[in-house]
Amino acid sequence: MEMRNISYFSIAFIVLVVSFPLDARVKGSKSQAVLKREINFIIKRSNTPRTVKAIDIYSRRDGKNIYEFNSGFLLNPASNLKIVTASFALQNLGIDYRFRTRFIVDGIRRPNSIDGDLVAAACGDPIVSHADLDSIAGIISGSGIESIDGNLVIDASKFDSLEWGSGWMWDDEPGDYQMFIAPACLDHNTIEVLVSLDSIKHNLLITTQPVTAFVRIASTAVADIFDSLSVTRVMTNDINTISVSGKYSPYLSPSDYYFSVRHPSHYFGTVFKEMLERHNIKLRGRVVVEDSLLRMDIAGRINKAATGPGTIWTLDHSLDTVVTYVNKVSDNLGAECLLRSVPNIIYGQTGSADNGIKLEKTFLSQCGVDSTEYYIVDGSGLSHYDLITPDAIVKVLNYDLNQPYRDVFMHSLPVSGIDGTLEKRMNKDFAVGKILAKTGSISGVSTLSGYVLLPKDTLVFSMLMQNFIMSGDSIRALQDSIGTVLSLYDDNSATFVRNLKKNNAGTYWAAYEKRKFRLEEMNRNRRKKHISK
Repeated sequence: MEMRNISYFSIAFIVLVVSFPLDARVKGSKSQAVLKREINFIIKRSNTPRTVKAIDIYSRRDGKNIYEFNSGFLLNPASNLKIVTASFALQNLGIDYRFRTRFIVDGIRRPNSIDGDLVAAACGDPIVSHADLDSIAGIISGSGIESIDGNLVIDASKFDSLEWGSGWMWDDEPGDYQMFIAPACLDHNTIEVLVSLDSIKHNLLITTQPVTAFVRIASTAVADIFDSLSVTRVMTNDINTISVSGKYSPYLSPSDYYFSVRHPSHYFGTVFKEMLERHNIKLRGRVVVEDSLLRMDIAGRINKAATGPGTIWTLDHSLDTVVTYVNKVSDNLGAECLLRSVPNIIYGQTGSADNGIKLEKTFLSQCGVDSTEYYIVDGSGLSHYDLITPDAIVKVLNYDLNQPYRDVFMHSLPVSGIDGTLEKRMNKDFAVGKILAKTGSISGVSTLSGYVLLPKDTLVFSMLMQNFIMSGDSIRALQDSIGTVLSLYDDNSATFVRNLKKNNAGTYWAAYEKRKFRLEEMNRNRRKKHISK
């Protein structure tokens, strides 16, 4: 999930940048000369002179860059940082790793009750849904449990207490892309709000998914002849409140909204308690969230309790599934959980961004990236402090293709014209399925990095662009134009030019459009003359 918000962090050095790549210095074959000409033309035609652009394109077959411009510039990667985070997690956790949330009896398991607490040992699984919790509640009920005499304890000790990343923007709250971080995750720590009209009484209907008492609904909306509803999530006396105000008409169309939820571990616990009750399991105690101060005590009690039969129920998801979700839809919470999981699971450290980044630096060094090529503070790229070079991203992407997790990582990336955040991008017939790439977007920043799969080569590329005030659509169109040209690249210059002409791409697309315009203009003039006669 990507976000947009006004960025001021990198404006200071915009005056240092020349946007049109007159100094693209790659020397090489005739095909590379054609590629340079085409990309230079596309950038010039885009009419974005004040936008900072940095591009790096590497040929796996040739083992060298075939185009670069400002490839050493430190720019904000937005969600392209997820490439680094996902690769780091895959290498350290391994492709067979599974996120396991355990539900453990801390007390005595009797035939139809638990004399003690039920502990949910959260593991930082970012894709747990309310359907998952409902399934676990059903399994516990099916095992014969009818009551829990103690508390429902949510063990949130695996991560630190910081629920937001460094440099995240306060006024993005309660956007569903800037969710709160916790090891106990539910529905990406967001809630869906559905607003519709009662077809009989014409009253406003406001419901949530999941249905839960954790959030309150406060509506001051009134009936009118026009629709002007405002729906948001606010905090009232430290309670998540869905606030609905404004006016609604008899013709109001149903709408749904998504918001982040504060206190996600309590959210997880409250919804799970409600699931247990729906399966006729009575909780006599309350929902309790344990912090890191009680980690050793919790671990000791659980290890003693977990030896008997029927004391543990498990909910799990594979790392493959998590990484694919993170990259396909650009999920920020998932990336933050991956960053924190490596130090916690592999090294027994507190799951924090700082601990994760310390270890990530070692990974980047293995990729051939030195410390002057990046400044990273989170895992998702949501922070306006993050900086990295296109050259560094290309090095990571190239490194990934030589690792055991290669196929998992490549499968996780959106595919041009097919799925994820590239479903509707680069969808011309000749480019569909050829480009696997991660998108990135925050306000004033748009990025695209990944692979171009060619018959005789694999191109690794990174395009970081920032400091624009126009719609991001024009910058994405620029990236797509470059991507489509790359999808036609061939080391034989005659074949490359023939591909460009055949598919009206690059300069040949412009010539085609120019001829088309002139033909249409001639036809209009003919019609005008005919009418005047």
